[in-house]
Amino acid sequence: MYHDDLHHAAELAHAAVTSMTRFAIPPTPINFTIWYEYHAGRDPALSRAIDGLLAAKAAFTPETTLQLYEEFLNPARLLRASRETSEKLQETMDNLRSFVGAAEETARAYGDKLEHFSGRLDSSEPAPALGALVSGMLQETRSMEERNRSLEERLAETTAEVKLLREHFEQARREALSDSLTGLANRKNFEQTLTLLAKAAQDEDEPLSLMLVDIDHFKTFNDRYGHQTGDTVLQLVARTLSDNVKGQDLAARYGGEEFALLLPRTRADQAVKLGNNIRVLVSGRKLVLRKTSEDLGRITISAGIAQYRPGEALSAFVQRADGALYAAKREGRNTVVAAAEAPAETGV
Repeated sequence: MYHDDLHHAAELAHAAVTSMTRFAIPPTPINFTIWYEYHAGRDPALSRAIDGLLAAKAAFTPETTLQLYEEFLNPARLLRASRETSEKLQETMDNLRSFVGAAEETARAYGDKLEHFSGRLDSSEPAPALGALVSGMLQETRSMEERNRSLEERLAETTAEVKLLREHFEQARREALSDSLTGLANRKNFEQTLTLLAKAAQDEDEPLSLMLVDIDHFKTFNDRYGHQTGDTVLQLVARTLSDNVKGQDLAARYGGEEFALLLPRTRADQAVKLGNNIRVLVSGRKLVLRKTSEDLGRITISAGIAQYRPGEALSAFVQRADGALYAAKREGRNTVVAAAEAPAETGV
């Protein structure tokens, strides 16, 4: 999940250690990860949680930091949810099998009694004995009907439990693959999907384009108006991206104020057209601070686009789009630039 270059990573590491020293937090791997991510600003939910603790002057106890890690950074969340769901499902099915086994045994016993009853009817039993026999079978039948109703109820309960388990797992899966602030795919989801789409593009000889989008001067805007307003801007851009993708397209939050669009069956020139449409939509939105009605101006974005070349290393593919994004920044921002064609580098 970490793709920071040496200089940026060193800055984040220094900021993390400085924060841990300031708040007397032991520099354990978990604590370092929390503060590195906090200063990287990749997870707004984590940032808000820590900002809330700082505002409340709360102590960063081992319990507090472990809770932060478990909630926001533990990569095993999905695996744990899967294991818990599997164990609960196994318990549910074991209980159902036991119940069904008992019902089958009861059904066999009822069948034996019916057969015995049929044999007695064929014999020359006196009327009083036959009357008692019929009365007994009626009682057995009522008992069997009651057991069948219990089985139906248990089956209905089990069906509901399995549905809830499935929903629980799906929610955990979505949370593990989604950005908590914007609802877009997260970096992990992006990278998994990129691998699949690149292989499909190569196998099917279809184009695949990647668009990297960055909000212009976002850090200055965020510092001036605060994280909450900055989060609103991130959500606005994310919603615009999401509204303009379709089918197998994937909109993802790539990190901080940077987003990515994976566009299968899309050539670079088509992606440029889409990028310009999105750019115009974003710049056309006037931002006003709700509490004070202060005019915040307009937000603009820059975008870089690259088209995948069969056999190209995925890292090189992303790097070409990133290079095009930096070219858009150099050209004055609020623009879209496509990467120039270059020889493919084989590998992944």
